Amino acid sequence: MNATSPARSQRLHQLFSAWVLGLVLATGQAAPAADGDAVLAKILTAPLADAANCPDPLVIWTEAMTAPRVNVAHFLRIDLTDKRIEACVILSADPDGPQGPAEGVLTRPDELMRSTGALALVNANAFAGIASIVDAPGKAGWYAGRAVDIEGLAVSDSIRRSPDAPQRIAFWLDERGKPHLGHPAVSDEVRQAVADWGAPLLVDGRNVAAGEAAQTPAAAAPSSQKAVAAPVHPRSMLGFDASGNWLLLAVVDGRQPRYSLGMTLAEGAALMRSHGCTAAINLDGGGSSILLARDASGKPVTLNRPSDGSQRPVPIMIGVRPARSKRP
Repeated sequence: MNATSPARSQRLHQLFSAWVLGLVLATGQAAPAADGDAVLAKILTAPLADAANCPDPLVIWTEAMTAPRVNVAHFLRIDLTDKRIEACVILSADPDGPQGPAEGVLTRPDELMRSTGALALVNANAFAGIASIVDAPGKAGWYAGRAVDIEGLAVSDSIRRSPDAPQRIAFWLDERGKPHLGHPAVSDEVRQAVADWGAPLLVDGRNVAAGEAAQTPAAAAPSSQKAVAAPVHPRSMLGFDASGNWLLLAVVDGRQPRYSLGMTLAEGAALMRSHGCTAAINLDGGGSSILLARDASGKPVTLNRPSDGSQRPVPIMIGVRPARSKRP
């Protein structure tokens, strides 16, 4: 995946920066530190060169690519060591309580941001309908208000809404805000958690995207076996570095000719690794892929271009908010 020319990339960044320039002021107002200083989200006008040594606690940027196909990716880097902000998981309401089959209700992403005080959010777990719950009259599909089952582990502020699932790899933060990938033990204190969809991407720095990074070589495959192209979709991804000091959320737009077509899982893994991640997972994608942040007035703004042309309601998101309590 090669970057576009500097001039074209600069023009793209200027367009996005003009759109979200107010975010710097918005986050400064929303996340005051204990000593009165403000946490500022920095909108970068060029790709972040070194994620490991970024001096800013919260940065957002956009990258345009032309190979192997045209793509636009949006990034949110969160400093997990800065005590003025904290990574968070945002859950929608539970429509039938802990004893009911539903684990969430589809809610517009901007409503989830507006009601929770989050500074920036990306969609997280996939979700499914529930056979025992009938659609609202005249409604069908993924409409706002529909009760759903959340796929895989979902934890917000130590409240577990959806259990861990063996087929879903979990990303979770412990009580100290340290990131982990895998299945937490019963004794682990899980503060926030979401789960992957499709496959893990990076484990110990290795590209492990299922069915793509380690395909059977053509020469070794039976002559009757035809090669199948890896699927290209809009992607939402999550990764972190070996030190566990920062978190990277990425949204790749797709299904939009001449603007952004999307990535395979292996390409997404390579993109996350190129930015210093050693562990990464694929989140729910397609029409659900979205990155939101607040403008100067505090209003949620969609920073990417969802493939449906508008926000798809979701039951869970992950992102960043002003810190609510002091961490160890």
